[in-house]
Amino acid sequence: MGQSQSRNTTGKQSNDHETRILAAAAEIFFEKGYEETSTADIARRAKVSKRELYSNFADKRDILNGVVTQLQDKMQVQANITWNSSGDLRTVLIDAGIQLFEFVNSEIFGKLLRIVVAESFCDPALAERFYQLGPGRGRNRTAAFMRRQMKAGKLRRSNPLEAADAFLDLIVSSRRLTAVVLGQLPERGNPRTLVCRAVDVFLHYYGTGLQ
Repeated sequence: MGQSQSRNTTGKQSNDHETRILAAAAEIFFEKGYEETSTADIARRAKVSKRELYSNFADKRDILNGVVTQLQDKMQVQANITWNSSGDLRTVLIDAGIQLFEFVNSEIFGKLLRIVVAESFCDPALAERFYQLGPGRGRNRTAAFMRRQMKAGKLRRSNPLEAADAFLDLIVSSRRLTAVVLGQLPERGNPRTLVCRAVDVFLHYYGTGLQ
């Protein structure tokens, strides 16, 4: 995977160009697909020259890496706010579950995931980065939350990672994730109803009645 050549080294103007390039690239990747998009398309949409584009990114794959990083970072910042909450356990789990459910079922996530899956054959490092920045980081933060709740006596003591996996699997089933990859989402139903049911199943097994 290419590495950006002068990112964050040429001041405010460079940062502005990078922001515009990533925004334009995300739009076109989702409209046309990664393979059908050229760096000329991206430069034109971002209103920058090809020289300015290549002063911020090594190549088109480096731009895709930047788009993946940016979108995953946005999601993780939002999720971290939820997991840092000290409110009622069931309420926090429901809020986090709805947030995750909505994100996984969003059009932008589905399109990004399909691009990453397609490109992973040529660039396994991209798929690894997507996982580490998104699902992997989310899993670790969920496990950290579970560990705190176990120490507080609100969840029964067990392996925090296993508890995190159980919660995440209930919210995002393998059937639904497969449908997202294939672009064939099943009926959403009512997100709150689905998530509340999943949280109650989770707490039936892991809860201590102190939440």
